[in-house]
Amino acid sequence: MKGKRIGLSEDEVQTGVMNWSKRQKFKGRPLFDYIHHSPNGGKRAAKVGSSGKRYSPEAAKFKRMGVKAGYPDLIIDIARGAYHGLRIEIKKDGNSYATPAQKERIEMLAKEGYCAVVAKGIDNVIEVIQQYIKLGDFDGVSQLTADKKKRKKKRSCGYMSAKG
Repeated sequence: MKGKRIGLSEDEVQTGVMNWSKRQKFKGRPLFDYIHHSPNGGKRAAKVGSSGKRYSPEAAKFKRMGVKAGYPDLIIDIARGAYHGLRIEIKKDGNSYATPAQKERIEMLAKEGYCAVVAKGIDNVIEVIQQYIKLGDFDGVSQLTADKKKRKKKRSCGYMSAKG
């Protein structure tokens, strides 16, 4: 049938993950309390200006407020293992890919000590979060005192995610 949508949209995947997180506990609180969504994507209402060009006042406002292109969808402020927190760029399924801006932002965040990944579909997003939580308590002291050779070693949590 023409127009029939198969599978979940990216918004539905994210909503499903957030609903799941409300039922999960972390240190006696709902995991949901530690997760934030940055409103970077999505369609904004457009207007036509006096010049005849379309523009979005809401998008312009968000840009002035600091919204950045490519920033991951989910921000999880829990330090685990060697990471300061988890950042997840959500894609609806295995046929969706990160944009160049998203890949650049993920690389930048990874270099700053965050576990930053692309996850595809609700099951993969949940799996990434579960694996990240299993990394154990943040070990920042050993990271700071590690010898130069260890500090130069590339830290990667990409094993958790589907290819971007």
